[in-house]
Amino acid sequence: MQLNIYSSLPDELIEEIINEKSNYIIEPFLDPLWTINWWKNIGKNEYDEFKYLNFIDDKDHKLIVPLVTKQYLGLKIIEIAGGKVSDYLSPIFHKDLELTQHNLNYIKKEIFKNFKNSDLIFFRKQKNYNLIQNPFLLLDKPIIGLHNSYSIIFDKFIENKKIKKIYNDNKRQLKRLNTINETSFTVANNYNQKLIIIKNMIFQKEDRYKNTKVWNMFEKNYYKDFYYSLIKSNFKFLNIHISAIKSGNKYISTHVGFYDNKTYYYLMPSFDGINFKLYSGGNILLENLIKFSQSKNIEVFDFTIGNERYKQKWSNETNKLFDIILSNSIYGKFAKISIMLIFFLKRIKFIDKIYKKIYKLIH
Repeated sequence: MQLNIYSSLPDELIEEIINEKSNYIIEPFLDPLWTINWWKNIGKNEYDEFKYLNFIDDKDHKLIVPLVTKQYLGLKIIEIAGGKVSDYLSPIFHKDLELTQHNLNYIKKEIFKNFKNSDLIFFRKQKNYNLIQNPFLLLDKPIIGLHNSYSIIFDKFIENKKIKKIYNDNKRQLKRLNTINETSFTVANNYNQKLIIIKNMIFQKEDRYKNTKVWNMFEKNYYKDFYYSLIKSNFKFLNIHISAIKSGNKYISTHVGFYDNKTYYYLMPSFDGINFKLYSGGNILLENLIKFSQSKNIEVFDFTIGNERYKQKWSNETNKLFDIILSNSIYGKFAKISIMLIFFLKRIKFIDKIYKKIYKLIH
């Protein structure tokens, strides 16, 4: 096995992966455009260094991962680039990649070697694929982290009583909205339309964050700049999809997500909680996005991470995400034990409630 290191993925390597896309596992949050825009706008403000590591086996199968470091409580921590805005952080890897224990030891050694004086590797939000092994889940015994993901598998999708009730309520709400002004589902197809919808999404999200007293990412302008940057160029491995429900010229609800030929990723939904709070704008938009996905013969509608009740109502599949923690110092070992203890205690419901209350206070 050998290693190549880059500050950004070379164009020829991107083209090679595009040409062999069916042979690779690629999560949307590892698309080079997403990663580089994240680093330029968010990463460099919250982390210290950034490198792409490309591991290659003797059959030219690749394992590609963008890594960053940060200092926290005196620890130097290595993470996968993408931070809080990225829901899945599994690496890009060839489906036929087979790693021996020697290979795994080489990967761990080289990561620590190329990020000197690091105490801890903390690879969050790793997927466990059904028929293909995520290589990072072999680096150490994976632990169940803090996140679940929810999705609709369309060939198993049944419009049950709960969903039919939502559809019927949507029809009723649309009748009410149409008495105010003409209501429409719109998909942005040029820069200006995308920019207007993203501005409305940020405004609506920020209003929601403030009202619910949760962490407001948009307090920091560089989070806003990150989302604005996404509409300036095309993604390499998927399509950005920006849409809204409009009443006349007013935006009732908005969404920023992605799709490819197999999966639609439901990422950043928002709704107007000031003027249209009682009109189910989020549900109306969600119904349109699901029908859009079905019209494209997409196989999976992925709600990504988050335990919101509405996701559980719609979904027919739930997946747990895993974390991998590796230590490289005595302080790192102590930190690993502490993190694992927190994960264990969070599974006890009353402790989890206390944790969430404290989390809200400190954020």
